[in-house]
Amino acid sequence: MKGSRRTPATKPRCIGVLHIPKTAGSAIRLAFGQIEGFYVGPLYFDDEHFGTRALADAVPPPHSDAIATTSDLAEIVKTHRVIMGHYATRSLVGAGCDSIAMQVREPRCRILSLYRFWQSQSDEARSEQGPWGKVIAKADLPFQEFLASPEVWPAVDNLIVRQAMSYRRSHRWPWGHRSVPRRLYHDLRNRLSVVEWSFRSEEFIARICGELGVSSWPDLIIENATDVVGEEEVVDDATAQRLARLTHADRTFLDRLSAERVLTHRSDADLNSEFERTAARLGFHLAPTFSHVR
Repeated sequence: MKGSRRTPATKPRCIGVLHIPKTAGSAIRLAFGQIEGFYVGPLYFDDEHFGTRALADAVPPPHSDAIATTSDLAEIVKTHRVIMGHYATRSLVGAGCDSIAMQVREPRCRILSLYRFWQSQSDEARSEQGPWGKVIAKADLPFQEFLASPEVWPAVDNLIVRQAMSYRRSHRWPWGHRSVPRRLYHDLRNRLSVVEWSFRSEEFIARICGELGVSSWPDLIIENATDVVGEEEVVDDATAQRLARLTHADRTFLDRLSAERVLTHRSDADLNSEFERTAARLGFHLAPTFSHVR
């Protein structure tokens, strides 16, 4: 065990931690699971994770047993200091969480990692998840076709901002616009207590534990790392354009958090370098004509 923080004067009753898929959340979950009063399952999903109520309702047992209602989460919040899962902010606030914490990642890298992670899922694991398994199976397509598949939108279409601001796609968010809806942003901002980049996971844990007066916590162990099982993929200009559209609102959201000093500032060059390194590690080749797009 390591680390220490001074107990704050006023401690939140419960911090809700958004586990945004493929942002190093599995390592956080493993560490939090060893701290008394921190909840990390077995309930770990809400309906909004699946994009539509119909998809969530179609998940068969035993996987459906991990999907929680707001009422389920409210009972957990009563007896815990932290609750973490693939939940939207709406679910955690509705359950009674006093504040929200989250790790974030360069949005295009998150999609590359998700694609490879889904490719690594076995046919058996997919079939056990009903219609959601068919969504995951779209990762067997070439990357360009995967991004263009309408079925995969719940996991790729500006997921960071949708999960953080509980903004449902049916509201017809203007994804091509640079603005973030002011009211929704301020509602989240007023509840946001900790935001860190995924490569700063140790600091993320330390800050949450510090807010709650927890004096020690487990060492961080990397968990659920993405393996490359598919063929090498080429990322050309057309793919770059599509990735930009699918992450534009996410980038605008992260830029705004950075501008307000809520999130450590990283330049476009920093983020582009991370994308290039991640692409190479995950078996993506950038075409000679490739250019970064905002």
